Amino acid sequence: MSRGRKSEAVARLFAAVYPPAQWTKTALETLRGLDLPPHRETPPAQVHLTLRFIGQRREPEIPSVVTSIERSCAGIGRFELSPFQCIGLPARSPRVIAVETDTPAPLLELHRRMVTRLARSPRSNAADRYVPHLTLGRTSGARDIESVCVDLPGFEVREVVLCRSVLKPSGAEHCVMARVGL
Repeated sequence: MSRGRKSEAVARLFAAVYPPAQWTKTALETLRGLDLPPHRETPPAQVHLTLRFIGQRREPEIPSVVTSIERSCAGIGRFELSPFQCIGLPARSPRVIAVETDTPAPLLELHRRMVTRLARSPRSNAADRYVPHLTLGRTSGARDIESVCVDLPGFEVREVVLCRSVLKPSGAEHCVMARVGL
């Protein structure tokens, strides 16, 4: 009989910024008015901007992930994000309909710090590929989506949220694990 270790629970984690509920409502209403391919809207409670997808971590690792996020946020104050266009991602055969935001220095610094602290095997020049966006819908990738300017208000980023994503047939469910204020 094998005496292997008992299997440990694993969490699929990401660090994110969540916009205010009213912003999300306005963004989803704006999306409905655009000429887009058939798509499934993101549930309002799940609209977020991913700072860093952390990936699979064992339960005992979660406190150190929270500490890394706290350290990444240290000294970075609140800042404004300004959405400016609706885009499809990836560019060819898009599966995601999103609103791209500007890239203020505090956002880029948060992202850089999280890549440094949380990536198991960071890619070189990962920041060059970072496109800050909030996913508002998902599509089958049947056609390209042209970028469209959108008139959405900016919003203040006050905290970073560590979430667990549980994949289900009906879609992902997000569970807040920790909140770190800016």
